[in-house]
Amino acid sequence: MIRIVLCAILVLVSPPAFEAQGPAGTARQPPPPPPGYIPPPLNPSGVTLETRRLADGVYALVANTPFTDNSGFVVGSDAVLVVDSQFNGRMGRQVLDAVHRVTDKPIRYLVNTNAFGDHTFGNYVFPPETKIVASRRTLDALKNTTVGDVRQRMAPTVGNDLSVFEGVELRLPDITFDEEWSVDLGGRRVEARFFGQGMSPNDTVVYVPGARVAWTGNLIFGAGTIPWAQAGGIAAYRQTLDRLSSTLDVGTIVPGHGALVGGDTIATYQRYLATVQQAAADAVGRGVSFDDFVSTAQIPAGFDIAPALVPLMTGFHRWNLQRAYIEAGPKL
Repeated sequence: MIRIVLCAILVLVSPPAFEAQGPAGTARQPPPPPPGYIPPPLNPSGVTLETRRLADGVYALVANTPFTDNSGFVVGSDAVLVVDSQFNGRMGRQVLDAVHRVTDKPIRYLVNTNAFGDHTFGNYVFPPETKIVASRRTLDALKNTTVGDVRQRMAPTVGNDLSVFEGVELRLPDITFDEEWSVDLGGRRVEARFFGQGMSPNDTVVYVPGARVAWTGNLIFGAGTIPWAQAGGIAAYRQTLDRLSSTLDVGTIVPGHGALVGGDTIATYQRYLATVQQAAADAVGRGVSFDDFVSTAQIPAGFDIAPALVPLMTGFHRWNLQRAYIEAGPKL
């Protein structure tokens, strides 16, 4: 029998940094993307997913192209849970095919780790009996958008190849939670948790306690990366990771994008964000201008970036510096 538990716990979420009060109580607006920023390459055309068994009944689906989307699934004695439906119908069907090659058990649940199209636009190809699970924040974001809106926003990430959106239908979550949801698939328990904003306002972590495996969506990327505070809050991101590290015992991370990594990557991300905060505080204290602080900045030593990802991560780093500088409190 499948047992579901919904549990509400108190999580304090800081507002995005760019909503902080500026001079005379006015709200600060986010700056434009920094020099050198390039959008992440997410075009799923030609991408295939490799199935990797991580533990008994626990499988990662890893993209063969750097920084396109990963997924995964968990098999119990009664049912299957899938993590993220990918970018479109073709990729969603790849996920379904991967599951069916392993088991004929029904896919009862699909968890969306955030509201971005590359994680949710394959929802519509899953069977009607599959219940889609997401944080309430993810549902709210999806309810307030359309496929056309997302297509326009995400066009740069697919090289303006709008064919990847053909046939996509927006399918919303059926089950939502505030901070925690869990299910017993039959001898295998899976948890979905919201610890606070990180890369997005609604990042969700999917965790298999017995296997110490976590799908982190965009909260933590893969090997050779740094965080990207797209939602705007460096301090909030750091607090979210603090809650994650103090709550879950993670051995293996299946990131939303990039190669599999160990749980020690959480500490690396925490250290990076602390470094960025300190650099911004120092710059503000010394009177360094916003543009001088950001425009030519390089990722500090001590963070091993995958060579192929250096340009992308450099743009993320400068983005993070912008947000940290704003949080440090100067007038722009």
